[in-house]
Amino acid sequence: MNNKNTDTRLEKLVNLILDYSVSLKENDRLVIQFDPAFRKYSSLIGSKAIEKGAEVRYDSISLDPNVLKGFIQRYDFSEWNVELQRRIEISKWCNARIYITCDSNPNYAKDIVDAPKRIAEFNKRVVGPYKEVLYRLGPNKEYEVKWNIVGFPSVEDAINIGMDIKEYEDFVYSATIGNDWKKMGEQMIRIKDAFDNTNEVHIVVPGLTDLKISLKNRGGEICDGKYNMPDGEICYGPVEDSANGYIYFQCPTKSEGLGVIRGIKLKYENGVITEYSAKENQRALDETLKVDEGVKRIGELGIGCNYGIKKPVLETLFDEKIGGTIHLALGDSYKQSLSKGGGLNSSDIHWDIICDLRRDATNLEEYPGGKLYLDGKLVQENGIWRI
Repeated sequence: MNNKNTDTRLEKLVNLILDYSVSLKENDRLVIQFDPAFRKYSSLIGSKAIEKGAEVRYDSISLDPNVLKGFIQRYDFSEWNVELQRRIEISKWCNARIYITCDSNPNYAKDIVDAPKRIAEFNKRVVGPYKEVLYRLGPNKEYEVKWNIVGFPSVEDAINIGMDIKEYEDFVYSATIGNDWKKMGEQMIRIKDAFDNTNEVHIVVPGLTDLKISLKNRGGEICDGKYNMPDGEICYGPVEDSANGYIYFQCPTKSEGLGVIRGIKLKYENGVITEYSAKENQRALDETLKVDEGVKRIGELGIGCNYGIKKPVLETLFDEKIGGTIHLALGDSYKQSLSKGGGLNSSDIHWDIICDLRRDATNLEEYPGGKLYLDGKLVQENGIWRI
């Protein structure tokens, strides 16, 4: 890394993941998954884990964009089955898993015809069955494999979002080691209590968004750094036919393998998307929404609570946590209790896109500020909580 200070912060982040997020213990079996372009991060995590007495295995194949592109291009189900068995073997071996989200080529499938459908089929035949093993529950309904998805600063990501590496390092460490995770979790309890079982959540951004969603008989899940780093959101599975109105997503987003989409606008009627558009990369939006019927419904409503993240950076792990934003996941709901963030919608897609409710006086056309109402009561204005 660039300097001694950065090295210190990097080690603090690694220690936070190992000690707080996955609570790594002696004799634990840890698998680290990473894009091979970011081997330096996996090596540091692995060496620290070994110092703690854990066994470590490294998996770069699952996130190698060149390998993934080959799977999607060849579309060979027998080859996919071999890959599934490899992933299942890893999942059965480990009791802890760290997934590094740094991505050296987010556009790996952009030149492949029908890429979203092919990727969705790969996810259905390989990723889904593998995750069923990885995220298995023990007798106490707890995950048998402790896991965390973590973002590190990378030159590639910094370039993609127009930051220099020093600025991006500051951004990442502010979002992660810059927070008091215990205190944030306590603050989110108050917000969750207000949202749980709400008959009508009303999201308003003047001229851009006017959407109503129901959380009747639904409860939220507080995400405080155990499964993501950074973290800081409360997630819900909304009532599947309840969304009515329209919503605009100022934050750009990536569709897997197809690059960046900007300026998405969706209209919902009785829970289903009836109209949609994008200011940039309409093709990616068109193809993604054709994958199946489930992607046209909302699988998740998330409330961002991490005020250590100041702006979107085209990485969902960070963007969906921004304090003063909400996000919808198009498609699949989390298959857990309806009282703990779960829902009933099914899809081969789970795609988080972010609506910013903060006011930016330098760009009021896109960021005029927004309001959140719960059963008619104003609870947030311009990203600032009133509860």
